[in-house]
Amino acid sequence: MEKIKTILSKIKGLKMPRPNLKPWLEKLKPILSKVWEVLKKTPQLALKALKGFIGWFGKAVKESIAQVWTLLGFFIAWLTLTGTAQQIVGIATIFATVLWLLTISLREEKEE
Repeated sequence: MEKIKTILSKIKGLKMPRPNLKPWLEKLKPILSKVWEVLKKTPQLALKALKGFIGWFGKAVKESIAQVWTLLGFFIAWLTLTGTAQQIVGIATIFATVLWLLTISLREEKEE
Protein backbone atom coordinates (compact mmCIF):
# COMPACT_ATOMS: atom_id res chain seq x y z
CA MET A 1 0.00 0.00 0.00
CA GLU A 2 2.89 2.32 0.80
CA LYS A 3 4.37 1.74 -2.64
CA ILE A 4 1.13 2.81 -4.27
CA LYS A 5 1.02 5.93 -2.12
CA THR A 6 4.59 6.87 -3.09
CA ILE A 7 3.91 6.29 -6.79
CA LEU A 8 0.72 8.35 -6.65
CA SER A 9 2.47 11.15 -4.76
CA LYS A 10 5.09 11.42 -7.54
CA ILE A 11 2.47 11.88 -10.27
CA LYS A 12 1.80 15.55 -10.82
CA GLY A 13 -1.64 16.79 -11.81
CA LEU A 14 -2.34 15.89 -15.39
CA LYS A 15 -3.68 18.70 -17.49
CA MET A 16 -6.45 17.58 -19.77
CA PRO A 17 -6.84 19.61 -22.91
CA ARG A 18 -10.23 21.26 -23.28
CA PRO A 19 -12.18 20.02 -26.25
CA ASN A 20 -13.03 22.52 -28.94
CA LEU A 21 -16.83 22.63 -28.90
CA LYS A 22 -17.28 25.38 -31.47
CA PRO A 23 -17.43 23.05 -34.54
CA TRP A 24 -19.97 20.83 -32.78
CA LEU A 25 -22.11 23.79 -31.84
CA GLU A 26 -22.08 25.04 -35.43
CA LYS A 27 -23.29 21.61 -36.61
CA LEU A 28 -26.02 21.50 -33.96
CA LYS A 29 -27.30 25.02 -34.56
CA PRO A 30 -29.67 24.16 -37.50
CA ILE A 31 -31.00 21.11 -35.67
CA LEU A 32 -31.60 23.07 -32.48
CA SER A 33 -33.42 25.81 -34.39
CA LYS A 34 -35.80 23.21 -35.89
CA VAL A 35 -36.35 21.66 -32.46
CA TRP A 36 -37.11 25.10 -31.05
CA GLU A 37 -39.72 25.73 -33.78
CA VAL A 38 -41.46 22.45 -32.91
CA LEU A 39 -41.34 23.24 -29.19
CA LYS A 40 -42.95 26.63 -29.81
CA LYS A 41 -45.86 24.91 -31.60
CA THR A 42 -46.32 22.22 -28.93
CA PRO A 43 -48.88 24.08 -26.74
CA GLN A 44 -51.06 24.81 -29.79
CA LEU A 45 -50.87 21.19 -30.94
CA ALA A 46 -51.65 19.92 -27.44
CA LEU A 47 -54.71 22.19 -27.24
CA LYS A 48 -55.90 21.02 -30.65
CA ALA A 49 -55.42 17.38 -29.64
CA LEU A 50 -57.32 17.97 -26.39
CA LYS A 51 -60.23 19.57 -28.25
CA GLY A 52 -60.28 16.63 -30.67
CA PHE A 53 -60.27 14.12 -27.81
CA ILE A 54 -63.10 15.90 -26.01
CA GLY A 55 -65.15 15.92 -29.23
CA TRP A 56 -64.47 12.24 -29.81
CA PHE A 57 -65.34 11.40 -26.21
CA GLY A 58 -68.72 13.13 -26.55
CA LYS A 59 -69.44 11.16 -29.73
CA ALA A 60 -68.33 7.93 -28.03
CA VAL A 61 -70.73 8.51 -25.14
CA LYS A 62 -73.61 9.16 -27.57
CA GLU A 63 -72.69 6.08 -29.60
CA SER A 64 -72.52 3.93 -26.46
CA ILE A 65 -75.95 5.12 -25.36
CA ALA A 66 -77.32 4.27 -28.80
CA GLN A 67 -75.85 0.77 -28.53
CA VAL A 68 -76.84 0.11 -24.91
CA TRP A 69 -79.08 -2.88 -25.75
CA THR A 70 -76.39 -4.53 -27.84
CA LEU A 71 -73.83 -4.04 -25.07
CA LEU A 72 -76.33 -5.38 -22.53
CA GLY A 73 -76.79 -8.50 -24.67
CA PHE A 74 -73.03 -9.01 -24.86
CA PHE A 75 -72.80 -8.63 -21.09
CA ILE A 76 -75.58 -11.16 -20.49
CA ALA A 77 -73.89 -13.60 -22.87
CA TRP A 78 -70.67 -13.15 -20.95
CA LEU A 79 -72.44 -13.79 -17.62
CA THR A 80 -74.08 -17.00 -18.79
CA LEU A 81 -70.83 -18.60 -19.92
CA THR A 82 -68.09 -20.12 -17.79
CA GLY A 83 -64.41 -20.90 -18.13
CA THR A 84 -62.53 -20.29 -21.35
CA ALA A 85 -65.69 -19.45 -23.31
CA GLN A 86 -66.42 -16.64 -20.86
CA GLN A 87 -62.89 -15.26 -21.25
CA ILE A 88 -63.03 -15.39 -25.04
CA VAL A 89 -66.46 -13.72 -25.20
CA GLY A 90 -65.33 -11.07 -22.71
CA ILE A 91 -62.18 -10.25 -24.68
CA ALA A 92 -64.11 -10.25 -27.97
CA THR A 93 -66.76 -7.94 -26.50
CA ILE A 94 -64.17 -5.47 -25.24
CA PHE A 95 -62.25 -5.61 -28.54
CA ALA A 96 -65.42 -5.10 -30.60
CA THR A 97 -66.56 -2.20 -28.41
CA VAL A 98 -63.19 -0.45 -28.62
CA LEU A 99 -63.05 -0.98 -32.38
CA TRP A 100 -66.62 0.35 -32.72
CA LEU A 101 -65.75 3.50 -30.76
CA LEU A 102 -62.46 4.10 -32.59
CA THR A 103 -64.17 3.95 -36.00
CA ILE A 104 -66.94 6.44 -35.25
CA SER A 105 -65.58 8.89 -37.80
CA LEU A 106 -65.75 6.27 -40.57
CA ARG A 107 -69.49 5.78 -40.02
CA GLU A 108 -70.40 9.47 -39.92
CA GLU A 109 -72.12 10.84 -42.98
CA LYS A 110 -70.36 13.86 -44.43
CA GLU A 111 -72.42 16.99 -45.03
CA GLU A 112 -71.80 18.58 -48.41
